[in-house]
Amino acid sequence: MMKRKLTAKNKAALAFSVIATVILAACIGLQIAFTVADTIKCWRPGYEKVNLTEILGKDKLSAEDYELLYMQTGLTETGIKRALAKGENGKQRIRQIQEDFFAEHKVNNDFFAPIICTDSIEKKVANIYLEEGDILVTSSTHFSGFRIGHAGLVTDAANNKVIQASAYGSTSEIGTVGDFTDRVNFMILSVKDADAATKKKVAEFADKNLRNKAYDVTAGVFTKKNSCERTQCAHLVWYAYKQFGIDIDGNGGLVVTPRNIANAPNIELVQVFGFDPVKLWR
Repeated sequence: MMKRKLTAKNKAALAFSVIATVILAACIGLQIAFTVADTIKCWRPGYEKVNLTEILGKDKLSAEDYELLYMQTGLTETGIKRALAKGENGKQRIRQIQEDFFAEHKVNNDFFAPIICTDSIEKKVANIYLEEGDILVTSSTHFSGFRIGHAGLVTDAANNKVIQASAYGSTSEIGTVGDFTDRVNFMILSVKDADAATKKKVAEFADKNLRNKAYDVTAGVFTKKNSCERTQCAHLVWYAYKQFGIDIDGNGGLVVTPRNIANAPNIELVQVFGFDPVKLWR
């Protein structure tokens, strides 16, 4: 039996059908992955909440005290010391952070594209006192099944100002810590191998030079990594520190992500909220 040859019209129809099927399958796959990723919860302790009055009344805290406070508040020794330096106001801040740490929070999905959203909660929770050069990261933003997260750099600690690059169609700008503290999770980080003076210089550099930069999620791939004409949230933070000889990219790849920064060896945790304090964002 002779095989029937496909006409040009039939070939075009077949090609269109195959392409449409592939696109449909990809869309379904992305939607399924999005649904799976969208099950994130704001982590809260499953253990007992402790009254902190006695421990906060001590003249000197032990390693065990700091460990207990960490599991009760998400504040590391660095975070606790920042609070205690503020006297009674700082102790009250620790107690408020503990309240938010143990509370049950409702997660809301804030969509800004069909399969892209940021997961937030119903309130802005208390955060520890900031310092210039601190870094904020969150895994709250996700595209399909990929938790790309978000990052920002503290430029003015006294006024809670944070520079960040947020999304396509926008440019980097100064926001506030409140842009992070109503997310499903966040971490406040400090760079271990930078002293206070260097961190302040990094913050001043970012404030002066890194505003109004066009957003580009591929920064470092189709542009030079050590260039900031186009940028994205984690790249902007990395770039600011890189100008002072400090590399906070945890894996040294072309693209810097918030997760890369959170897991860099020269990064120190100050506060964690909404992440399991043992597992963090690893």
